[in-house]
Amino acid sequence: MPLRLTLAWLHLLALGVGLGGVWGRARALHDSLREPVDERSLKRALVADTWWGVAAIVWLVTGLWRLLAATEKTTSYYLSNYAFFAKMAMFVAILALETWPMMTLIRWRMATRQPNPRDAGRIEVISYVECALVIGMVFAAVAMARGFGFSIGSPLVAATDNLTALGDSADATTAESSSAPTAPLPSATSADLQLLSAELAMPLTGVDPMKLKGNFNALRAGGRRHEALDIMAPRRTPVLSAAAGRVLKLFTSKAGGLMVYAADSSERFILMYAHLDSYAPGLRDGDPLTRGQLIGYVGFTGNASPNAPHLHFAIARSNDVRRWSRGTPIDPLPALQAARH
Repeated sequence: MPLRLTLAWLHLLALGVGLGGVWGRARALHDSLREPVDERSLKRALVADTWWGVAAIVWLVTGLWRLLAATEKTTSYYLSNYAFFAKMAMFVAILALETWPMMTLIRWRMATRQPNPRDAGRIEVISYVECALVIGMVFAAVAMARGFGFSIGSPLVAATDNLTALGDSADATTAESSSAPTAPLPSATSADLQLLSAELAMPLTGVDPMKLKGNFNALRAGGRRHEALDIMAPRRTPVLSAAAGRVLKLFTSKAGGLMVYAADSSERFILMYAHLDSYAPGLRDGDPLTRGQLIGYVGFTGNASPNAPHLHFAIARSNDVRRWSRGTPIDPLPALQAARH
């Protein structure tokens, strides 16, 4: 089983086990409040507490692993998202709340302190609060995974809700290298298009470009044109680099979700892949790309419906690929159809 799937499975499993453990501890302690103290209920509370502790450790280890190793999303994605910080704040609150119950229950286990209804009642209330915080963390995690939680000033979020061919929003432009000079937007010549067709391959295997329906000129909210090609595919379908070249920028926006901006080998074209579920493991800015190399997986991050996962694929002609969010949009479908071998 791939590492990223194993970590995700363990992380989610620990979440469910932990929530059940802390809830079970609360209910068992509630039953033990009768006089005299019900030892069977206390035993159930201690067993549930053990599950809660083990789950919390697995949760913490897998969470840190996924964050620091960027097995799901880049570390910068998390650190630029206030939903992530809300999630971490709730986790720290759980740790703080758990300190006294943990020490008290250890003393009960070691028989250095006798169980009493007052302490049991306090731990019960704390357990319910921790349950609420765990559920709050789930809401924050879901929001973060769907591309919500970015502040408007963040360099990782586009200012508009409408993804154009290359996300030419003010924030995307701000996120580019300030040292790169502004270049005029060129028009694609027939020679450019011939070169592009020679460079390209389908970014999704098993898809016949001749059977695709173009939506380059489709209108979006605010009167914008789509200026890209949507290729429908099941979630987690591998997304392949459509041309040899290099990664220009791994970018995240409210509209496009997880995106990859790449240059082709001629450095004339910018290719953009959006709404990704995750990046290929280890993919970084500046990495060289070969045609057909795995760069990510189809998803519905950003402004995309969970019921219609797809790849938003855009191409633009550029005189300066360092300005990775700017270029003259080119309809990808005719280029892909011309490139069909």
